[in-house]
Amino acid sequence: MAQSFNHMAEEIQRQMTRLREEAEKKQQFVDNFAHELRTPLTAIYGYAEYMQKAVISEDDRLSALNYIMSESRRLQTVAFQLLELANLQNNQIAIEELKLMSLFDVVRKTIYVKYREKNIKIKFVNEIKTIRGDTYLMESLLINLIDNAAKACEESGSIVVSAVNEEGKKVIMVQDNGKGMSAETLVQITEPFYRADKSRNRNDGGAGLGLALCKQIALSHNAKLSFESKLGEGTTAKICFTT
Repeated sequence: MAQSFNHMAEEIQRQMTRLREEAEKKQQFVDNFAHELRTPLTAIYGYAEYMQKAVISEDDRLSALNYIMSESRRLQTVAFQLLELANLQNNQIAIEELKLMSLFDVVRKTIYVKYREKNIKIKFVNEIKTIRGDTYLMESLLINLIDNAAKACEESGSIVVSAVNEEGKKVIMVQDNGKGMSAETLVQITEPFYRADKSRNRNDGGAGLGLALCKQIALSHNAKLSFESKLGEGTTAKICFTT
Protein backbone atom coordinates (compact mmCIF):
# COMPACT_ATOMS: atom_id res chain seq x y z
CA MET A 1 0.00 0.00 0.00
CA ALA A 2 2.75 2.41 1.04
CA GLN A 3 4.77 1.50 -2.08
CA SER A 4 1.75 2.20 -4.29
CA PHE A 5 1.19 5.55 -2.62
CA ASN A 6 4.87 6.50 -3.09
CA HIS A 7 4.69 5.56 -6.76
CA MET A 8 1.57 7.71 -7.20
CA ALA A 9 3.24 10.65 -5.42
CA GLU A 10 6.31 10.34 -7.67
CA GLU A 11 4.12 10.26 -10.77
CA ILE A 12 2.22 13.36 -9.64
CA GLN A 13 5.54 15.11 -9.01
CA ARG A 14 6.78 14.19 -12.50
CA GLN A 15 3.60 15.52 -14.07
CA MET A 16 3.84 18.76 -12.10
CA THR A 17 7.48 19.18 -13.17
CA ARG A 18 6.56 18.56 -16.82
CA LEU A 19 3.70 21.07 -16.70
CA ARG A 20 5.93 23.66 -15.04
CA GLU A 21 8.62 23.20 -17.71
CA GLU A 22 6.04 23.52 -20.49
CA ALA A 23 4.66 26.70 -18.91
CA GLU A 24 8.17 28.14 -18.65
CA LYS A 25 8.86 27.34 -22.32
CA LYS A 26 5.60 29.00 -23.41
CA GLN A 27 6.42 32.07 -21.36
CA GLN A 28 9.91 32.20 -22.84
CA PHE A 29 8.42 31.94 -26.34
CA VAL A 30 6.03 34.84 -25.63
CA ASP A 31 8.85 36.95 -24.14
CA ASN A 32 11.13 36.30 -27.13
CA PHE A 33 8.32 36.92 -29.61
CA ALA A 34 7.51 40.25 -27.93
CA HIS A 35 11.19 41.22 -28.13
CA GLU A 36 11.34 40.32 -31.83
CA LEU A 37 8.32 42.53 -32.52
CA ARG A 38 9.34 45.44 -30.32
CA THR A 39 12.68 46.13 -32.02
CA PRO A 40 11.45 46.56 -35.63
CA LEU A 41 8.21 48.27 -34.59
CA THR A 42 10.16 50.83 -32.55
CA ALA A 43 12.41 51.52 -35.54
CA ILE A 44 9.50 51.80 -37.99
CA TYR A 45 7.54 54.18 -35.76
CA GLY A 46 10.61 56.26 -34.93
CA TYR A 47 11.64 56.81 -38.54
CA ALA A 48 8.06 57.43 -39.68
CA GLU A 49 7.64 60.07 -36.96
CA TYR A 50 10.98 61.61 -37.94
CA MET A 51 9.86 61.89 -41.57
CA GLN A 52 6.53 63.39 -40.54
CA LYS A 53 7.75 66.02 -38.09
CA ALA A 54 11.26 66.97 -39.16
CA VAL A 55 12.43 69.06 -42.09
CA ILE A 56 14.80 66.65 -43.81
CA SER A 57 16.79 66.43 -47.00
CA GLU A 58 16.02 63.99 -49.80
CA ASP A 59 19.00 61.83 -48.77
CA ASP A 60 17.73 61.67 -45.16
CA ARG A 61 14.24 60.80 -46.41
CA LEU A 62 15.58 57.93 -48.54
CA SER A 63 17.73 56.71 -45.65
CA ALA A 64 14.71 56.69 -43.32
CA LEU A 65 12.62 54.86 -45.92
CA ASN A 66 15.36 52.22 -46.29
CA TYR A 67 15.32 51.59 -42.52
CA ILE A 68 11.52 51.31 -42.56
CA MET A 69 11.64 48.85 -45.46
CA SER A 70 14.37 46.80 -43.79
CA GLU A 71 12.49 46.48 -40.49
CA SER A 72 9.22 45.76 -42.34
CA ARG A 73 10.95 42.87 -44.11
CA ARG A 74 12.13 41.59 -40.72
CA LEU A 75 8.52 41.57 -39.45
CA GLN A 76 7.39 39.85 -42.65
CA THR A 77 10.03 37.15 -42.18
CA VAL A 78 8.90 36.48 -38.60
CA ALA A 79 5.25 36.29 -39.67
CA PHE A 80 5.88 33.91 -42.57
CA GLN A 81 8.12 31.62 -40.52
CA LEU A 82 5.64 31.46 -37.64
CA LEU A 83 2.88 30.55 -40.13
CA GLU A 84 5.07 27.84 -41.61
CA LEU A 85 5.78 26.45 -38.13
CA ALA A 86 2.07 26.40 -37.33
CA ASN A 87 1.22 24.70 -40.63
CA LEU A 88 3.85 22.01 -40.11
CA GLN A 89 2.56 21.30 -36.60
CA ASN A 90 -1.09 21.10 -37.62
CA ASN A 91 -1.16 19.62 -41.13
CA GLN A 92 -0.12 16.45 -42.88
CA ILE A 93 2.52 16.84 -45.59
CA ALA A 94 2.57 15.27 -49.05
CA ILE A 95 5.03 12.36 -48.87
CA GLU A 96 6.52 11.01 -52.09
CA GLU A 97 9.63 9.21 -53.28
CA LEU A 98 12.44 11.75 -53.79
CA LYS A 99 15.65 11.11 -55.72
CA LEU A 100 18.58 12.31 -53.63
CA MET A 101 20.63 13.21 -56.72
CA SER A 102 17.87 15.53 -57.98
CA LEU A 103 17.36 17.04 -54.50
CA PHE A 104 21.07 17.75 -54.12
CA ASP A 105 21.23 19.25 -57.64
CA VAL A 106 18.45 21.74 -56.86
CA VAL A 107 20.05 22.72 -53.55
CA ARG A 108 23.48 23.09 -55.20
CA LYS A 109 22.11 25.40 -57.89
CA THR A 110 20.20 27.46 -55.30
CA ILE A 111 23.22 28.18 -53.12
CA TYR A 112 26.00 28.20 -55.74
CA VAL A 113 26.23 31.92 -56.51
CA LYS A 114 25.72 33.04 -52.92
CA TYR A 115 28.62 31.06 -51.50
CA ARG A 116 30.92 31.21 -54.51
CA GLU A 117 31.26 34.94 -53.80
CA LYS A 118 32.24 34.16 -50.19
CA ASN A 119 34.75 31.54 -51.39
CA ILE A 120 33.08 28.83 -49.28
CA LYS A 121 33.55 25.36 -50.76
CA ILE A 122 30.51 23.07 -50.61
CA LYS A 123 30.85 19.39 -51.51
CA PHE A 124 27.96 16.94 -51.99
CA VAL A 125 28.44 13.21 -51.37
CA ASN A 126 25.54 10.86 -52.12
CA GLU A 127 25.33 7.14 -51.30
CA ILE A 128 21.51 6.93 -51.18
CA LYS A 129 19.14 6.66 -54.14
CA THR A 130 15.89 7.89 -52.60
CA ILE A 131 14.16 9.15 -49.46
CA ARG A 132 10.47 9.70 -48.77
CA GLY A 133 9.41 13.30 -48.21
CA ASP A 134 8.12 16.62 -49.49
CA THR A 135 10.36 18.21 -52.15
CA TYR A 136 9.87 21.85 -51.10
CA LEU A 137 10.29 21.14 -47.38
CA MET A 138 13.42 19.01 -47.86
CA GLU A 139 14.98 21.71 -50.06
CA SER A 140 14.14 24.31 -47.40
CA LEU A 141 15.59 22.12 -44.64
CA LEU A 142 18.91 21.56 -46.40
CA ILE A 143 19.31 25.20 -47.52
CA ASN A 144 18.62 26.36 -43.95
CA LEU A 145 21.23 23.98 -42.53
CA ILE A 146 23.79 25.00 -45.17
CA ASP A 147 23.11 28.70 -44.48
CA ASN A 148 23.75 28.16 -40.78
CA ALA A 149 26.92 26.21 -41.54
CA ALA A 150 28.16 28.97 -43.85
CA LYS A 151 27.56 31.66 -41.20
CA ALA A 152 29.76 29.67 -38.81
CA CYS A 153 32.60 29.41 -41.35
CA GLU A 154 35.43 31.82 -41.87
CA GLU A 155 36.31 33.06 -45.35
CA SER A 156 37.34 30.06 -47.49
CA GLY A 157 35.54 27.64 -45.17
CA SER A 158 34.26 24.26 -46.30
CA ILE A 159 30.96 22.39 -45.98
CA VAL A 160 30.21 18.76 -46.81
CA VAL A 161 26.63 17.64 -47.45
CA SER A 162 26.37 13.85 -47.45
CA ALA A 163 23.67 11.20 -47.66
CA VAL A 164 24.66 7.81 -46.25
CA ASN A 165 23.29 4.60 -44.76
CA GLU A 166 24.14 4.43 -41.08
CA GLU A 167 23.22 1.34 -39.06
CA GLY A 168 20.39 0.53 -41.45
CA LYS A 169 18.95 4.05 -41.47
CA LYS A 170 19.13 6.78 -44.10
CA VAL A 171 21.03 9.82 -42.83
CA ILE A 172 21.74 13.24 -44.35
CA MET A 173 24.54 15.28 -42.76
CA VAL A 174 25.73 18.87 -43.14
CA GLN A 175 29.26 19.25 -41.77
CA ASP A 176 31.25 22.49 -41.53
CA ASN A 177 34.72 23.45 -40.33
CA GLY A 178 33.48 26.64 -38.65
CA LYS A 179 33.80 28.00 -35.14
CA GLY A 180 31.59 25.37 -33.51
CA MET A 181 29.24 25.68 -30.53
CA SER A 182 29.32 25.07 -26.80
CA ALA A 183 27.34 22.25 -25.16
CA GLU A 184 25.00 24.88 -23.65
CA THR A 185 24.22 26.34 -27.08
CA LEU A 186 23.62 22.89 -28.62
CA VAL A 187 20.80 22.22 -26.17
CA GLN A 188 18.94 25.40 -27.16
CA ILE A 189 19.60 26.04 -30.85
CA THR A 190 16.30 24.58 -32.12
CA GLU A 191 14.21 26.64 -29.69
CA PRO A 192 12.19 29.38 -31.48
CA PHE A 193 13.88 32.82 -31.36
CA TYR A 194 17.05 31.46 -29.73
CA ARG A 195 20.18 33.25 -30.95
CA ALA A 196 23.58 31.69 -30.40
CA ASP A 197 25.18 34.90 -31.71
CA LYS A 198 22.68 37.71 -31.24
CA SER A 199 24.59 40.44 -33.06
CA ARG A 200 25.35 38.28 -36.09
CA ASN A 201 21.79 37.06 -36.53
CA ARG A 202 20.39 40.56 -36.06
CA ASN A 203 22.65 41.93 -38.79
CA ASP A 204 21.69 39.07 -41.09
CA GLY A 205 18.03 39.88 -40.60
CA GLY A 206 17.29 36.48 -39.07
CA ALA A 207 14.48 35.94 -36.62
CA GLY A 208 16.01 32.98 -34.81
CA LEU A 209 13.37 30.67 -36.29
CA GLY A 210 15.43 28.85 -38.94
CA LEU A 211 16.51 25.85 -36.87
CA ALA A 212 13.12 25.62 -35.14
CA LEU A 213 11.64 25.22 -38.64
CA CYS A 214 14.32 22.66 -39.51
CA LYS A 215 13.44 20.61 -36.43
CA GLN A 216 9.72 20.67 -37.29
CA ILE A 217 10.37 19.74 -40.93
CA ALA A 218 12.45 16.76 -39.80
CA LEU A 219 9.73 15.65 -37.36
CA SER A 220 7.10 15.89 -40.10
CA HIS A 221 9.24 13.43 -42.11
CA ASN A 222 9.55 10.95 -39.22
CA ALA A 223 13.16 12.01 -38.86
CA LYS A 224 15.28 13.29 -35.99
CA LEU A 225 17.46 16.40 -36.34
CA SER A 226 20.51 16.43 -34.07
CA PHE A 227 23.75 18.41 -33.80
CA GLU A 228 27.29 17.56 -32.78
CA SER A 229 29.78 20.36 -32.23
CA LYS A 230 32.85 21.53 -30.36
CA LEU A 231 34.17 25.07 -30.09
CA GLY A 232 36.80 25.64 -32.76
CA GLU A 233 36.16 22.28 -34.41
CA GLY A 234 33.04 22.83 -36.52
CA THR A 235 29.51 21.43 -36.38
CA THR A 236 27.66 18.46 -37.87
CA ALA A 237 23.89 18.60 -38.37
CA LYS A 238 22.41 15.13 -38.81
CA ILE A 239 18.95 14.19 -40.16
CA CYS A 240 18.24 10.55 -39.30
CA PHE A 241 15.17 9.02 -41.00
CA THR A 242 13.39 6.44 -38.88
CA THR A 243 11.14 5.15 -41.67
